Amino acid sequence: MNPQNPANFHFHEFMELVFIESGQGIHFTETESYPIAAGDVFVIRKHDAHGYSNTNNLRLINVLFSPDKLGLPLKELDNLRGYHAMFETKHRPREFYVLKSHLRLDLKQLTYAENLIAALEQELNDKGPGFSFMAKGIFMQITCILSRYYEDRQTMSRRPLTRISGAIAYIEANYAKPVRLADLASTAHMSLSNLHRDFKSATGFSPIEYLIRLRVMRGAELLRQGRLNVTETAFQVGFNDSNYFARQFRAVMGISPRKFISNDNCAG
Repeated sequence: MNPQNPANFHFHEFMELVFIESGQGIHFTETESYPIAAGDVFVIRKHDAHGYSNTNNLRLINVLFSPDKLGLPLKELDNLRGYHAMFETKHRPREFYVLKSHLRLDLKQLTYAENLIAALEQELNDKGPGFSFMAKGIFMQITCILSRYYEDRQTMSRRPLTRISGAIAYIEANYAKPVRLADLASTAHMSLSNLHRDFKSATGFSPIEYLIRLRVMRGAELLRQGRLNVTETAFQVGFNDSNYFARQFRAVMGISPRKFISNDNCAG
């Protein structure tokens, strides 16, 4: 899809493996919204409603497949946790960024995946002798490397993530209230310096950055529902100043709250 334009809620009779090649946008489901950019990879399961908004030169590749029709030896992936997280788990946890089944590839990984997809597309288009066999083999490669990338990422972040899991749960439960760093450190049984270090290592954000982003994402969900205006939404998700909410919303989403509402209405 070049470009991928805003798209309202829809679902498919097949699974969809999505690679973001360039540009930016917002991907939303019935339970969450989050920014997407080059390198992001995620799986849309059969009958899972989703859509796109606030797209800006967004270019993506969709690989459409039905696992039950391919006859692949998936039993061999039983011990690959990355496969189960990306391709099989039906209900993702609500925590955003680190804890959801969402993968970001670096440039080298994305280029490798794009080359495999190009080979897959060529086989399916040319339909040479044995093309079905070859196409299945290439798709198996794509599935396996993504599962490995996911597992490698999880292995790198698992130790600090385990240590801060209590702090993340505290933020998730109390994001609309005042959240003090001292309370997070106490919940995680860590010093403030260790909390900040492990939080940054596991999530890529400081505790306060994570909190602000979570508030913004929850705010985006409320704005999409259309029941609250910007000021009401700001207070609902924990901001005491609607102007500050608007600045943080733009920083995270790349667009103002009012423009977000306008674009979302146009997409619908």
